[in-house]
Parts: sequence; C-alpha cells; structure tokens
Amino acid sequence: MRIKSILSAGLVAAAFAAGTASAAQSGFYVGADVGRSSVGTVAPGLAMTKSTDTVGGVFVGYQFTENWGVEGFYTGGGKFSATNAAMTGYGSGKSDVYGLDLVGTAPLADNFSVYGKLGYASTKTSASDTSGTTSGATRSAATYGLGLEYDVMPQVGIRFGWDRYGAAINNAGVKSNFNSNVWAIGVLYKF
Repeated sequence: MRIKSILSAGLVAAAFAAGTASAAQSGFYVGADVGRSSVGTVAPGLAMTKSTDTVGGVFVGYQFTENWGVEGFYTGGGKFSATNAAMTGYGSGKSDVYGLDLVGTAPLADNFSVYGKLGYASTKTSASDTSGTTSGATRSAATYGLGLEYDVMPQVGIRFGWDRYGAAINNAGVKSNFNSNVWAIGVLYKF
C-alpha cells in the first residue's frame, strides 16, 4: 500500500537524522488529540442529516530544525449520516485517516508558535445504506492544516489546530469524493 511506503520512508529519514544528532537534540515527539469533525456533502443527491462527530487521534514526529519536522498520524475523520433526495433511503458511515505530513513551524514570543502542515493521507471510509447502493471506499489525497502551539514546559506542548482530509464513498456504483475538516486540541511530549 502506498501510504505504508510513505510512512516507512519518513520513519527511515527520521531515524537517520536521529542518528546524526546528539541525544539532547533528538527532536522526537509524540502526542494525542481530540476534536470535532465536519464532513462535507458525501455524494450528489444525498442530504446530510449528521455531519459532525467527536474524533481522536495520535501522532509521532521528529523536529529536524526549529522550523521543519515530519509527522506520522492516525485520526478519526468523523461519522456522518444522510438520506437520498426522495427521502426513501438512509445511510451512514465513518472514516479513519492515516498519513504523513511535513510540518513548518514559526516560533513566536512567550513559548507560542504557529505551524502549517502539508502531506499525504489515506482515508478509509466504511459506509452503507438501506437500499444497498452505498459502500465504503479508500481515497489517498493531499492533506493540509494550520495550528497554534503553546509550550507549557520545555518538553510539553498544547496544540490547537485545523486539518483537512480527502475521503470517498461508492454511491450507486460511482465513487464520490468529499472532504472532512477536523478541529482538535492536543498535547505533545518532546523527548
């Protein structure tokens, strides 16, 4: 699978960089977050009846310099439900996202920094409906996000951010792409 190759390459690069840096400057970090997702219209002719959900995620990264790092992640993409235009069918689904991001960080005053992410993610969506015409699909696409980080202590930070992921379902034999937006707050620990 392509995303596994990308994650593997990122981890190899991080391991190589760690081997060339001193232990005090390793730059590895791990974290977890929780937030709210908002799913866009999943397919033409479907009216969303639920498009928000509480989601959680985990991430691991390596900060190469003060401004650049790489981050692998898993997060929930959210749950949704919809009816067809004639209101005769009802369906629902949920998404899970795995990916790798390049993270650019701009430090600000007083332990604050802003960050931007650009990467690639694979989103697996499971879906079904009462008519049997909707099924899940996998979509690999670019992902991006923005956020703010505050370092409570030198090794502990709090993040608030927004990320956008691409997803898809199969609806009546046609693959329909949609997007999921996630607003989350998280904590990270720097080694």
